[in-house]
Amino acid sequence: MRKLKYIYNTNRQAPIALMDQAVVSGAGFITGVLLARFLGLSSYGVFAMSWLVVLFFGSIQQAFIIAPLQTLLPKKEKEEKDAFLNMMFLQQLLFALLVAAITYLFCRFSTVMFFDSLELRSVEIIMPLAVLTYLMNEYFRKLFFVEGRSRTALVLDLISYSTQIVGLVAVAYLHQLNLQRAIIIIALSNSISSTYGLLKTKSLQWHFQEFGTHLRETWNYSGWLIGTSLLQWFSGNFFIVTAGGILGPVSVGAIRMAQNIIGVLNILFLAMENFIPTNAAKIYHEKGLKNLYAYLRQVMLLAGAATFMLILSIVVFSSQIIDFLYGHDYIKYENVLFGFALLYLFVFTGLLLRFFIRTVEKNRDIFISYVLSAGFSLILAAPMVSTFGMAGVFAGLIVTQIIVQVWYLYSLKSELTIVWK
Repeated sequence: MRKLKYIYNTNRQAPIALMDQAVVSGAGFITGVLLARFLGLSSYGVFAMSWLVVLFFGSIQQAFIIAPLQTLLPKKEKEEKDAFLNMMFLQQLLFALLVAAITYLFCRFSTVMFFDSLELRSVEIIMPLAVLTYLMNEYFRKLFFVEGRSRTALVLDLISYSTQIVGLVAVAYLHQLNLQRAIIIIALSNSISSTYGLLKTKSLQWHFQEFGTHLRETWNYSGWLIGTSLLQWFSGNFFIVTAGGILGPVSVGAIRMAQNIIGVLNILFLAMENFIPTNAAKIYHEKGLKNLYAYLRQVMLLAGAATFMLILSIVVFSSQIIDFLYGHDYIKYENVLFGFALLYLFVFTGLLLRFFIRTVEKNRDIFISYVLSAGFSLILAAPMVSTFGMAGVFAGLIVTQIIVQVWYLYSLKSELTIVWK
């Protein structure tokens, strides 16, 4: 009972974090359905390409802003925390403004040099605002979780995604929804929630002369993570891209179908990202390495049981799930879903090891692990896919996970030796 009480007290944010991630993931799914249904495949494809820009900068923000916020803030003394938060907000604001400017130049350059599309030209003004508001909304969301204000984070996302869905449905009902209006609605909904986040933020006092010191501190922590996020972005899906080139578009469609189904686990994984890094950093700072290991071991047992049960349920009822969501003709791709189910077991164990690595600030080893896995993908993706087909795709994805995790364990050998003794 004492252990259960300890687990509850150190993970009180977990239920709300799960609710929040369910809101975010559910709203993302509904938004995708609405846009695909009312924009048509051509316009929806342009939207998807445009939104890749947002997600790309979001991955950099995770490394450059969110990860230092989650790990460095809990280690600060009480009198240092307000100053650190003020500097983090300034860093976030400058980053978001810079990214908005880069997005405008990218859209302008793309329409002139590559995609002479009226639809893409129609959003080159609004896309920078969409990127800016998305990044600010994501910052406030993570900030509230770090500060232990999970209910405020949940309200923030309810405001953002409810206004977004209501706006899309209303405009679609009037038969006025197009690509430009869709992005405007998304940008406006994030603007409303970001305004709420700003109002709920503590008073801001900026001392620009201290910003250089702060930036060096966060860069020393996040430099390797930024390189890692870029490696993940460009090489994480290389086996899937290769499958499209060698096996054809049908294979990519089957992979996307399976990803959508198994993606329910992302609710759990992303919810864990909202509170475990902060809790782990606090425990490591206040109680040391052994207690950090004990905490992550307990999380692995509890979250691992939930992950295994979800995967088992998907595997057992795979044909019924595919038939219900996509139709009877797609059941023949059931083996693709089995491949993703096996892959996500490795994804889960890698997530816990990455929490350990980040907490003890060995982020350089995360970068090295992705250099190794990216090199493997670039060299062997084509021969594996061409020789073994879809089985080669999943074998390659699983091997990349194994390469990453073997390097994690190697880099943590000194810490693991201490706790195992």
